[in-house]
Amino acid sequence: MSKKFFSRLSYSFGNEDWRSEQEALKIGKGDRVLSITASGDRPLHLLLNDCSEIVSIDANPIQNYLLNLKCVAMRELDYDTYIGFLGAVPAVKRLDTLQKILPHLDERAGRYWVKKKKMIDRGILYQGVIEKKCQTIASPLIRLFRRKKVHKLFEFSDIHEQREFVQKSWDKVYWRKLFDLALNSTASRFFLKFIINDPGLYDHLNGSESVGSYFYKRMHNSLMENLARESLLFSLIFKGKVEKEAFPPYLTQSGVEVIKKRVNRIKVKDSDIISYLQASPDDSFDCFSLSDVASYLNQKDFITMMNEIRRVAKPNARFSIRQFLSNHKVPNDIQMAFSRDHDLEQRLEKNDRCFVYRYMAGTVNKNR
Repeated sequence: MSKKFFSRLSYSFGNEDWRSEQEALKIGKGDRVLSITASGDRPLHLLLNDCSEIVSIDANPIQNYLLNLKCVAMRELDYDTYIGFLGAVPAVKRLDTLQKILPHLDERAGRYWVKKKKMIDRGILYQGVIEKKCQTIASPLIRLFRRKKVHKLFEFSDIHEQREFVQKSWDKVYWRKLFDLALNSTASRFFLKFIINDPGLYDHLNGSESVGSYFYKRMHNSLMENLARESLLFSLIFKGKVEKEAFPPYLTQSGVEVIKKRVNRIKVKDSDIISYLQASPDDSFDCFSLSDVASYLNQKDFITMMNEIRRVAKPNARFSIRQFLSNHKVPNDIQMAFSRDHDLEQRLEKNDRCFVYRYMAGTVNKNR
C-alpha cells in the first residue's frame, strides 16, 4: 500500500452504520473486542455495550491520534463544547479548547495535533481526505445536476413517501448512466486511485461487476429502505455535511452519556491486522469488529487473516467483516470454522444506512 495513505488523516467522521455492529456482534458484559480504529467512531460505538476491553488497532497512527482526541474531548468537555470542538456544529475558539485538553492527550497524539492546529480550527470531523473530497468534489457535482431533487430527498420523514419520490423522480436513466461514467471511466479510476489514493477503492476488485452499477444499485436499494436524512453517508455525499438527524451516538447527548464513562476501556495499538493477530495468544477475543479491512487485503493476506482469527478467537466468538469493492471468499479448508449467518448478512446489507458494504458475519467454531 502507498506510504502516503499511512501518513495522512484519511477518515475523520465515520461512514458506517453503528446499528449493524450492534446486531452482528451482540457484545455482552465482560467481552473482549478487537476493532479497527479508522475514524474512531467504531470503537466508541462498541462502548454502548458493557464490554471489558476494546483493543482498537490501525496501521496508520494518525487515525489512532484521532481516536485519542475524540476520547479525551468527550471525557473532559461538556456535551455542547465537545460537539462544537469536533466540528459537528459551528463553534469558536477551538484552539483554546485544544489547549485545555492537551495535557490529557497521549504524548504523541498531543504533539501531532499541535502541529495540525489548522485542522482543529476548521473542525476535525471534516478534515479527513474522504470527508474533504465529499465537501469539495462529490457534493458540489451532485448538486450541480440535482440541487432541487437533493433538497427534496432530505425533506422526507416518511419512508413510503420517499420510496414514491425515488421511483418517480429520482431513479432516471441519465442518473444511472452518470454513475457508470463517473465511476468506470479511465479518468475517474485515475482520479480515485491517485488523487484520493485510497487502496481500498480499486486495489482488490473482483471484477465481477461494474463499479458504477454496483454503487448505484446499492444506493437505490438503501433509499427504498432508509430515510436519506438519517444516513450520515448520504449526507456526506450529497450535502457535504451531516445534520443532527443523522448524528451517530458518539455525537448525540444520550450516546455520549453512556460512552464517556467507558472510554478508559479502549486500548489503542499501532498495527496492521495481520501483524497484531499473529502476535496475539490463542483464545483471546470474544468479538471481531473489523470494518472493511478485507478491502485492503489481497486474497492471500485475507486467508492469513481468517486463519489467525480462528486461532485467537474464543469459542463461539462473533465476527463482523465488511467488504466494499472486494469480494474475498473464505477458503474451503477453513469454511467449517466460520458459521456465517447468511440471513443476518442479508438483513444487514438491506438495512445498513451506509449502503456500500457487503457483510460476512457469524460465529467462530473452534472445534472444526
